[in-house]
Amino acid sequence: MSKILKWGLLAVLAVGLIIKLSLWWSVRSIMDDAISKLSPVMDVTYGGITSSFDGRVGLENLQIRIPAIGDSLGVQRAELKFKGLGELLSFKERLAEGKFPEQMALSLKGIALEVHGPFMQQLYNTPPERSLFTAMSEVACGTVRNIGTDELLEMGYRTLETDAEFSYLFQPGAQKLNLNLTSDTRDMGEVRLSLSLSNMPETPGDLQVNPPHMSSVIFELNDNQYQRKIQQFCAGKLGQSPEEYLKTAVRKFDTVLRSQKIALAQPMLDAYGRYLKDPQSLRVELMPSEGMAWDGLQFFEPKDVMSMLRPAVLVNQELVQSVEFAWVDPMVARNEPVGLERVTATQENEEDGRAVQQYEFVNVADLPGYAGKRLQFITFDGAYYQGVLHKVENGKAYLSVQFGSGTAEMFLRLEKIDKVRVRF
Repeated sequence: MSKILKWGLLAVLAVGLIIKLSLWWSVRSIMDDAISKLSPVMDVTYGGITSSFDGRVGLENLQIRIPAIGDSLGVQRAELKFKGLGELLSFKERLAEGKFPEQMALSLKGIALEVHGPFMQQLYNTPPERSLFTAMSEVACGTVRNIGTDELLEMGYRTLETDAEFSYLFQPGAQKLNLNLTSDTRDMGEVRLSLSLSNMPETPGDLQVNPPHMSSVIFELNDNQYQRKIQQFCAGKLGQSPEEYLKTAVRKFDTVLRSQKIALAQPMLDAYGRYLKDPQSLRVELMPSEGMAWDGLQFFEPKDVMSMLRPAVLVNQELVQSVEFAWVDPMVARNEPVGLERVTATQENEEDGRAVQQYEFVNVADLPGYAGKRLQFITFDGAYYQGVLHKVENGKAYLSVQFGSGTAEMFLRLEKIDKVRVRF
């Protein structure tokens, strides 16, 4: 009996050793192949390969040097993590079958970038195109609109060290995909982004034919030390007290949003001011309605946009009660009263001289007269559709809608349609 146990234990150890060597060799082969393919663009080296029986494989002391820009990126540890060894083996099988893996996490520990290096200069010294998503990055700081590497150095930043992790979980049967991205930069703060997709196909080739629907978006900023340093730095540049600069920063944020035709309601601006005063946590949640098209929101009334996006905003774990905005003309002075009802989309943007597309509401009963026109529909349950109307028949509106790289035919029951808009 003791011999059986002995040989059984040795067999288990042998199998374990074979698996570990196989993982090591697989990672080594993949890295050697990747290094060879990337050699014309960058030089990649690493110190060692790690693996474990709980489904982890990784590289230590990864160094990436890009000769073209004369800069390098260092990573203390890069690791692929799975729920177990079985998931890791399944990952390889599904990739070979051309399918999305069911689960994976990529962890990067100790990403180091020199602030004065060429990579950071390209990243920070080229201001992004102004948009809704860059509003928080613009600052009131004398002649500076965006923080660059010179300002980072003045604020005391020399090397940016970041831990990051990207993970996803795919449920083929339910056609659901959850994506999570976390980035924690020392002396700056933590950023979290979570996306949930429904109607997710198993293969990449089906994405264009049958695109997924975004069920939720969650963006979160935690322990924003970077914001604290910016306020202190820029207040000094302007010769303002912290209280004075807080008001200046809120006005700047409002001005940038108004340049994008968006005016937040006063409770929203007050909430943003509370966040700047103590930037512990800012969380924005969106739960888009089924069928909503992101590129058509500017043509709807603010209350309809809110009903489609279904947003929630939390400042320092406290829910902002009134999440509202208005469309405005960027050329209208800030002190002119702006209600929360929509400013019509027929206004012209005098800044660039281009007229905005003009839309008007039409009655559902009048739809037969708009055959051949491109229309926008909002249903009573908040779904959004845009397409060319072909006919109205038997209580249904038949239309063709953009679907991936092509078009698809569909119909909407007239009793389900809340609003219809037509371009004229």
